[in-house]
Amino acid sequence: MLWSSLLQFFLLLLVSTLVRSLSDFDDFGLEDVPDPTTRLLLAEHARASNASLQWGPYRPNLYLGIRPRGLPETFLSGLMWYNVDNYQGIQKTRHTCEQGDEMQGYGWDIYDTRDGGRQVIHDVAHDIDLYTEFVKDGGSWGLRVRGVPKSNDTRTAIVFYFGTEGIARSKLLNDFNLKGLMDDAQYGGYIGGLGNFKLTVTRGPESNRAPPTDHALGISRPAERTHALSLAVDGSTVWRARDYYMKAMQEFVQKMQSIYPPEQLPPAAHLFNLNDAPDEGNLHFIQRNFVGKFQFDVLFEEEGGESMDSAKLTSLLDTAISSFDSRYAEVFPSIEPFDSPEYISFGKYLLSNLLGGIGYFHGSGLVDVSDAAYDDEEYEEFWLDRGAPNVVESELSELFSAVPSRPFFPRGFYWDEGFHLVPIIKWDPDLALEIMKSWFNLADDEGWIAREQILGQEARSKVPHEFQTQYPTYANPPTLVLAISAFVDAVESYSVPEGSSVPVGDEMPQQFINFPDSSPRNAHLHSPTLARAALKSLYPSLRTHFNWFRRTQSADIRSWHNSDTPRPPSWTEGYRWRGRTPDHCLTSGLDDYPRARPPHPAEMHVDLMAWVGAMARAMIKVGKFTGAAETEITRYEKILAGVKGNLEEMHWDDGEGAYCDLAWDPETESRVHECHEGYLTLLPFMVGLIPAEKVGKIVSGLRDPERLWTEFGIRSLSKRDAAFGLGENYWRGSIWINMNYMILSALRNYFEIPEVSERDRDLIAETYKTLRVNLVSNVYKQWEATGFAWEQYEQETGNPKGVKHFLGWTSLATVIMSMPEVLV
Repeated sequence: MLWSSLLQFFLLLLVSTLVRSLSDFDDFGLEDVPDPTTRLLLAEHARASNASLQWGPYRPNLYLGIRPRGLPETFLSGLMWYNVDNYQGIQKTRHTCEQGDEMQGYGWDIYDTRDGGRQVIHDVAHDIDLYTEFVKDGGSWGLRVRGVPKSNDTRTAIVFYFGTEGIARSKLLNDFNLKGLMDDAQYGGYIGGLGNFKLTVTRGPESNRAPPTDHALGISRPAERTHALSLAVDGSTVWRARDYYMKAMQEFVQKMQSIYPPEQLPPAAHLFNLNDAPDEGNLHFIQRNFVGKFQFDVLFEEEGGESMDSAKLTSLLDTAISSFDSRYAEVFPSIEPFDSPEYISFGKYLLSNLLGGIGYFHGSGLVDVSDAAYDDEEYEEFWLDRGAPNVVESELSELFSAVPSRPFFPRGFYWDEGFHLVPIIKWDPDLALEIMKSWFNLADDEGWIAREQILGQEARSKVPHEFQTQYPTYANPPTLVLAISAFVDAVESYSVPEGSSVPVGDEMPQQFINFPDSSPRNAHLHSPTLARAALKSLYPSLRTHFNWFRRTQSADIRSWHNSDTPRPPSWTEGYRWRGRTPDHCLTSGLDDYPRARPPHPAEMHVDLMAWVGAMARAMIKVGKFTGAAETEITRYEKILAGVKGNLEEMHWDDGEGAYCDLAWDPETESRVHECHEGYLTLLPFMVGLIPAEKVGKIVSGLRDPERLWTEFGIRSLSKRDAAFGLGENYWRGSIWINMNYMILSALRNYFEIPEVSERDRDLIAETYKTLRVNLVSNVYKQWEATGFAWEQYEQETGNPKGVKHFLGWTSLATVIMSMPEVLV
């Protein structure tokens, strides 16, 4: 009895200590977990996970930008470079990833969110391949920057900067010298929430060469030295470091132009350099100008934490690359015909860039809170006059998320993220859970999560004004809920490696002491107790979001029902996307996919119906896993049954052999089918809601080259549709990897259903095998040709379309390559 009481006291004391040590970023709802053993597991895992994820290139809009997560107003850093062979190079200063930059590809060859890795940037315009190699050890990290120009005489200016904002300060520790620094540049500072730090920018190896001193300016400001500039700026504008740098350059150039006639101006390699002013400030620039190959390191050390030097950086980088290679072979095994070294490297690239694109975002968003924004669009021609907007800034929020595209969409997108999480759940389940929790922490009291997260001025700077405002009745395909369901599948199907200890229930503390070494990555797989407790704390937000989704997107079945038509199996399960116009339904994710014209409040959308059914099925799975009340499970089951019934009774069109939208016919005053064969009509099939007897008919339609089949993947819209290839031609024929992944997954699932006929199973198997090869082969071919993965692919030629460096859901090709070659 005494031992039990002491153990309880020890556990509670340890839990309270751990909880106090956690960043506010981690919200585990520990107060809802009564068992002290489980509370300890949650708290200790949160501490370990937060430490391994603390630092990273979490400014994905930059070619390289390191910051901490969970500490919004503390430390930002970045890298800039340009060619100084002439005066024009500075006009193409690299900093933010841009679609128009002349690149032959860029991205992480190897990258793990917890360990680090190597990025290569093939900059054609500046005649250089730039390598950025990043590693971390606890609260310390190291960055190596290597330049390999195409010519041994190419001159390159490279600038590393860091800024501190909010509760932070920093200054140069070296003795001041007007001619620049001969030694490593060393800075010291303080970051609120982390403490004191030291940052060193090394001189690099002796092989580094500087531009020759062939001008008076080169004598007073030698190019072989490191030059530093410190500025005191508004902390909220540190992210605009490039603007501050360019202003400094402009002012200095103007000064030189007042001294020298044009023909006597210093060469670009001397003219474009920092005029040393290393005073105390909160924005620090460190510049080196090189000739030919170069290398230097940036070393960040947290006081009281692990040390970091160049030798350790090298060792950690070697370990990170070796560990990545080993883990990749285990998680994503090479399956024919994608088992060659070329395809394996391709898969690593896709995964690494998905992980390397994870960012930490903080700030307010713009939300329309007017009465019009909450309007249910129940009147005809609702899109013509939505009333006067009342756009306000939301409360400050934070998000830890992958992004669809670093140059074009460097922010969180709700429906993209569910697809991003598919490979992340396989690679690092605990990281996936961190991301999912971050997203659901954004839900307001009603359960709304904005479909596009544009948090803060830096994120807003990349978004056209007309797309910045979010609306609290607009939804998006609920892929995040499906991702949580997939996480449960991963936990339930996981086999603990032999010899590993798994903390279960009250078996403690001995088993906890032997917690597997992989705990920051796989802890929730090793311990279902831990996974159940984590999801139980998330479940209330999930339930509120589900209820918001159904309520705001519901269709009024009864009011528009024609008594001459059959009574639907359910009067509640009908849905209609809000935010539609005659030409677009952005909220559906399928943007310009053809629908009924004009929109009408009586219409019902089959893709949305399918998503709700998939969502209800996911809620059943998560609810059972977390021990939700039986009444809740029964409710979800009733919703799912209603969705399936109404899909068959209301949305199935025998003549078209497809599930179709319902539009309003004013002549008959009844709903009629609006059929546009493609991804929209396939959604019930993709999410596994159709009966076995209809599977063969759907798959046969997939295989028809005059409808959906191509040698590069499944078209988004049937070739025989009147809207095929017209207008913006965004979702009107092009091939999208995320939807093809869903089709492949559906084929696998239907193949396993006993009720599917043998003939249909043969058709499924052949379709699956051919589609898998067609899809991946083309994505790889275009990557080889252009250096990029793309947003979409042209259906006739397979050529890339849309946004390049689209390494969000296009990275699903990595998962597809590891799928079985054949279905047996």
